[in-house]
Amino acid sequence: MSSEQIFSQLIINLRNLVDALSLTPDVADALIPDGKPHEGEKQLWDYKEKLPRLPEKATDDDRKIFNAELGDLIKDAVSFHNAYGGYIVFGVTDKGKDRIKGIECDFDCADFNKRLNSYIGDNPIECDYRSMGVFAPNGEQRNIGFLLIPRRATGAIPVRFLKEGPLKINGGKCFNKETYVRIRDECRPAASISSDWVFLHSDRSPPGQRITEYRSNRISSSLPARDPDLVEFLGRSGALAKLREWIADPRSPVRLITGIGGLGKTTLAYRFAEEVTELGAGAVEQVLWLAAKVRTYSALKGEMVAVGRVDFDDLMSLHREILHVLHYESPVDDDDVETEELEERIIEALNIVPCLIVVDDIDSLEPEEQRRVVSSMNGIGLRTVGRELASSKILMTSRIDQGLPQTSVLKLAGLERDVFGHYVSNIARLFGIPAIYGETLDELYESSSGSPLFSASIVRLVKLGEGIKQAIETWKGQDGEDVRAFAFKREIERLSSPDARLLLAVILLGETSIHDLATILEITPKIVRDRISRLQSYHLLATSIRGSGDATIFVPSDLISVKEILKRHLGSQAATVQEACAKAEERSQSNSKSIGLAIRKIISDWKEGRANDAVISARKLQSQHPTNGDAFSIYGAALLKVSPPRAKEADLVLESARKLGCGRPELSSYIIQAKKLLEDWQGLYELTKSLSSTELHRDIWLDAFIAACTGLIKTAKIRGDWKRVAVLAFEVVQRISSKMQRQTVAPSFFQRLISIRFDFAREYFDAVAHYSPRAGDQLEVFEAAIKLGEFEIYLSDILKRALSALILWWGDVEKRPVIDDLAREILLRQIRRLEKLERSISTLPKPNPELLLIISSTNHDLSFRGSSYGTSTH
Repeated sequence: MSSEQIFSQLIINLRNLVDALSLTPDVADALIPDGKPHEGEKQLWDYKEKLPRLPEKATDDDRKIFNAELGDLIKDAVSFHNAYGGYIVFGVTDKGKDRIKGIECDFDCADFNKRLNSYIGDNPIECDYRSMGVFAPNGEQRNIGFLLIPRRATGAIPVRFLKEGPLKINGGKCFNKETYVRIRDECRPAASISSDWVFLHSDRSPPGQRITEYRSNRISSSLPARDPDLVEFLGRSGALAKLREWIADPRSPVRLITGIGGLGKTTLAYRFAEEVTELGAGAVEQVLWLAAKVRTYSALKGEMVAVGRVDFDDLMSLHREILHVLHYESPVDDDDVETEELEERIIEALNIVPCLIVVDDIDSLEPEEQRRVVSSMNGIGLRTVGRELASSKILMTSRIDQGLPQTSVLKLAGLERDVFGHYVSNIARLFGIPAIYGETLDELYESSSGSPLFSASIVRLVKLGEGIKQAIETWKGQDGEDVRAFAFKREIERLSSPDARLLLAVILLGETSIHDLATILEITPKIVRDRISRLQSYHLLATSIRGSGDATIFVPSDLISVKEILKRHLGSQAATVQEACAKAEERSQSNSKSIGLAIRKIISDWKEGRANDAVISARKLQSQHPTNGDAFSIYGAALLKVSPPRAKEADLVLESARKLGCGRPELSSYIIQAKKLLEDWQGLYELTKSLSSTELHRDIWLDAFIAACTGLIKTAKIRGDWKRVAVLAFEVVQRISSKMQRQTVAPSFFQRLISIRFDFAREYFDAVAHYSPRAGDQLEVFEAAIKLGEFEIYLSDILKRALSALILWWGDVEKRPVIDDLAREILLRQIRRLEKLERSISTLPKPNPELLLIISSTNHDLSFRGSSYGTSTH
C-alpha cells in the first residue's frame, strides 16, 4: 500500500472514530502510531505540548494566561466541531526528535464544556476527555491527553461565537464574534474565504454515510434571472464576509447595502442571495427577492433598459407581494386593509417560515415612500428576533443610507485594484478588443474610481473605435453624461436648492472647510454642518481629518464630472455660487503672495542665526493661515533649525503640511529629517515604501526607505526576530533591483546602489541562516540564495554557504528510517535548480571558475546519492 493510500485510510478511520465518539486506545494508535506522532497537523487533529494549568497560588497574570489558553482551546474546539470534529492531543510537540513529552496535570472537561458553551448560546458542544499511556520511541510510557470534539451534524446550523473571547497578554482577543472552522491545520473565520464558507455548509459526514444521510441544503427562492450585464462576479470578498457573518447572527435582522449608482449593490445582494439559496446558510428556509427598479443602465448596450421584473412601487404593494410569495395572502376583497395589519400578517408568516427578504433599489421610490418602506421592513425584522424560531433577515439596497444606524449599513466603494484589472480584462474579452494593462489600466481605474459601470462604459467606447486614452477623455465629457446621469441624477434632482448650492461650491473649490463654506455661502457653520450631513447620506460628500485635527471637505473623484448636471438643476442660482467661489479664489491668491514674502523672511532669519525668531514668525504665519500647507511646511522646517531640534513637534506639523497639499519641493527632506531625528523607523518605512524619485543622481525616498529598514533591522535583532530581519533586508534588495531595472541612473549612483544591495543581500542570507539552525531546516538557507539569484545576485560567499546547507539538509534526510516520495521530489527540484544556477553563472561576463566547479560537484554528488533512493534527474 502506498503512503498516499495509508494516509487516506488513516483519515477515514479517524472520521469514523470521531463519529463514534471514541476515546479508546484505537485513537492513540491512530494519532501516535508506534509512539511516533504524525508529521504536521491536519484537519482532524492538533498536537499541543501542554494542558492549560492554573498554579495553586495564582496571581492575576496567571489567571489571565490560563483564561487565554482556554480561550484558544475553545476557538479550536468550535472550529473542529464546525468541520469534521477531531482530536486535540496534549503532551506532544509539533517538531523535534523526542516529541512525546507527556502531561503532568488533570483536565476538567466539565468546566471546559461549561466555559465553551457560555460563548455559543443554544448550540451546545459536549467534548470528552481521556488520558492514556503511550510508549515513546525510547520505550518509556508517558501519559497523553486526548480531547474529543464531536462533529456538527450534517444540515445543522454552524456554531457561531455570540461574544468575544478572553483577552491575551498582548491585548488581542482569542476569538471574535464570528463563525470559525478548521481548514487543514488552521482554525480561522469561515466567512472570509468563499471556499471555507462552502465547506462549512457541505456534507462533512464520513464517506460511507453520505448516500443515505445527506440531502442538499438548497432552499427555495424567488430570485429573478441573472443580470445579462454580469459577466463574472469578482471581488467584494470583504463585503461578502460581512454579510455571511450577519446571516449567522440571530440578533441582527437588518442590513442595508448602500453606495452611489453603478458600484454593484444589486449584484452583491444577488450573489449573496444565490449563495444562501445554494448552501442553506443561516437559519432561513426561503429567499424572497423584491425589486422596485423599473429601468437601469446597461453598460454593455450603452443605454437605459427595462428591468425584467418589478415587484412593488410603494409600501402597500411591497407588503402584498411578500405575502403573495409566502402564500399567506390577504383576502381578495380586503382592499381597505391597513399597513399595520399587513405587517402583522407578514410577521405571522415569518413565524412559520424564517426568510431572507431582499428589497432591492428602494431609492427608486419617492423619498417619503422610501422612508416608509425602510421603517416598516426594519420593524418587521426586529419583531422576528427573540422567538423560538430563528429570526428572519431583511437585506435592502439603496443609494442613500436611509437614516439606519451605521452598524446596519454596508457601504460599497469601487472594486479593489487587483480585482478591477480582472474585471476590465473580462469586459475587453467580451467586446473583442485588446487587453488593457499597465499605466493605461491605472488611468482607467483612477478615472472610473473602480466603478464597474463607469469602467465598462469607457471600455465600450473603445469597442466603438476610440483609442483608450481618448475614450477616457471622451467619457469625462458629454459622451459620459448618460452614465453619470444614471449614477447621480436621481440624487441631485432630489436635493434642495441650499444643499445643491453647497455641493456645487465644494466641487468648484476642490477641498475646503466648514469655515470657508460658511463665509462663501454667507450662512452659519451650524447650517453648513447640517447640509453636509444630508449630502453625506447620499454619498455626495466626503471628509478627512488632517494631521492638525482639522477636517477637510471634498467630493469623491467620480463626482467631479457631474458639475453640469448640478448646474442645470440649480439654474440661475449656479451663477451666484460660481461668482462667490471665484472671489474666494482671488482672495486666496492674494494670500499666497503675502505668505511667500513671510516665508522668505523666516528663511533669512534662520540663515543669519536667528532660529528662535524664525520659529516665532513661522508659528504666527501658520496660525494666520490654518489651511495653507506652505505655512505649515515652513513652521515645521523652523522647528528643525533650533538647537536642539524640536523634532516631535516638527513631525506633526510637517504631516499637516503634506495633507494640506503643500507643494514645496523641500517638504520631503524635512519630513525625512524629522523622522530620522525621532528614530521613528516604522513611520519612515510606511511613508517611503511606495514613493520614489526619477532623479539621475539620487533618490531621497529610496535612501530614506533604506534608513528605515536599517533602523527596523537593528530593533528586530535586539528582539531576536530574525524572520523580520530577513523580510526587511529582502525588501531593500527588491526595491533597489526594481529601481535599477526600471530607471536609468548616473554611474556613481548605480555603483552605490549595487554596493548597498550586496550588503542587504548578505543581511538577508545571514538572517535566514540564523533562524534555520537545524540540519532539517537548511533547505531554507539554500532557497534564500536561489531567491537572490532571481535578481542576478551571485556572491561567492553566499553561494558556497548555500551549497553546504543543501548537502547538510540531504544528509539529514538520509538519516530517516524511510525516505518518502516527497523528499525525493524535493531533492530532484533542487538538482534542477543547481543546473539552472550553473547555467546562469556561466553566462556572466566574468564567471567564477571555482564556484562553477563547486556547483557542478555538488550537483553530481546529490544526483548520485539521490539515485540510490530512486531519484532521477531525468
